[in-house]
Amino acid sequence: MKNIILILFLLFFVTKNNYVAQKGYELTPYQEFLLELKDYRKECRNALKPYRYDGARTTHFTYKEYNYVKEIEIGIVQKSEYRLSFNSNGIKYDPIKVQIYDKPRKYKSRVLLYEKDGVGGNEFTLETGAMLDKLKEVKKEKGVDEEIVSMMRFKKLYIDYVIPAVDREIEVDPETGGEIKVVTKGAIIIAVGYSNL
Repeated sequence: MKNIILILFLLFFVTKNNYVAQKGYELTPYQEFLLELKDYRKECRNALKPYRYDGARTTHFTYKEYNYVKEIEIGIVQKSEYRLSFNSNGIKYDPIKVQIYDKPRKYKSRVLLYEKDGVGGNEFTLETGAMLDKLKEVKKEKGVDEEIVSMMRFKKLYIDYVIPAVDREIEVDPETGGEIKVVTKGAIIIAVGYSNL
């Protein structure tokens, strides 16, 4: 019984101090940005309707002094039509390019299924049906047997975010007088949904 009272007293003391330490706490600009992304993620998920929600992913990136690509992979149930909902309101600086392929970057034979330039501060959705038609068309042109082409389905999609090069901004630190590079970040959200018919 004494042990239980001691444990309860310690828990009360520890939790009380944690609450006192958090009073007056202000959010940093990055934490505010993360809260904004949470709202954008909800909007992105709502844009999937009437498709059933399957998952979402937020891709964070930092602008650099050179162009680079961040690639993500989306798993697809083979016979379902999918809707991809993008929310790029988290891109506050230069717009990026979105490219969707059937294979990862290491394959030279991959097919560009969709491309959109100037993505930033907007939302858009697309379905996989048109992308599958484009893949079948390319395979027919390459001489793949008609029977094989008619059976083709996606297993995965690979989404490349092409982040452009930006000139780094430099600020002067008021305390030391030294130069500091300003880090510019952005984020894009994708939500995936499938047709349940």
